[in-house]
Amino acid sequence: MDESNFLVMIAQAKTEPWESIWKEGQNPTWVNRYCQTFTIINVSGQAMGTALTAIDSIHEKIRYKSFLGKWQGRLDYAFVPFLRRELPSLIKLQSSTIQELQVQTNSSYIFSGRRLLAQIKWFLENTDKDYLILTTTSSLLNLKSLQNLLPKFGLNNPYYAGHILGEYPNQFISGAGQVINRTCANLIMKNLRYFPYRMLNDIALGTLLRKVGVTMVNIPWLWIQSLNELENTPDRSFNGKFHFRCKSSSFPRQDVRIMRAIHERLVSLQSQGKIDY
Repeated sequence: MDESNFLVMIAQAKTEPWESIWKEGQNPTWVNRYCQTFTIINVSGQAMGTALTAIDSIHEKIRYKSFLGKWQGRLDYAFVPFLRRELPSLIKLQSSTIQELQVQTNSSYIFSGRRLLAQIKWFLENTDKDYLILTTTSSLLNLKSLQNLLPKFGLNNPYYAGHILGEYPNQFISGAGQVINRTCANLIMKNLRYFPYRMLNDIALGTLLRKVGVTMVNIPWLWIQSLNELENTPDRSFNGKFHFRCKSSSFPRQDVRIMRAIHERLVSLQSQGKIDY
């Protein structure tokens, strides 16, 4: 039975490698561990056609490269402003594990901003939880650590937290692990005119919240990009962390193997009394 004051929503694309990471990585590890005691919802868009899938695949491979990524970003800025602005609805899907919702727009990165805002709107209209945790497929969350962390923050003022990326003054919370309270969620919905849809959704959300004067709170993640890096990470690095980024730097992706190994490490540390997991 869920008696927590937060809801976790996992944003997942209905393409590879994200489908495999969800089914073979997240679902059998931390989601399975917590799904009976916390509310966790998988949120996906509609499946894409061949053309959009190919475009997204190319986009994912080049957006972190300095030269190609810069030109990809310029193309995004040129194209996305012509997209529709109304927020899509969410419908329930049949599931054998946790609740699954589908945003009624496709899974392309192009629509990531609309999908993010639709999730926040659904949270406000369909739950009474105090906090919304927004994460992605290549993340492992320690919800016990999160549960211990949240009481330190109030509910009356807008709260926007997670791992900070970017350079001042254009910083933002990584979309892989964003924490907002209801006050912040309501503020977002009231100020959608400041949401720049041409940007990736986490950068856009940070831009909106800076414009309305919300200060972000840094909650550092632990990003493990390979099994070798995990082996060389000391036990003390896991203490107090709630967000573990498992996005690998290799092709083919190793996210599933990394996530399973982190999960096993956390279970071992829990059994030794070194962390709460």
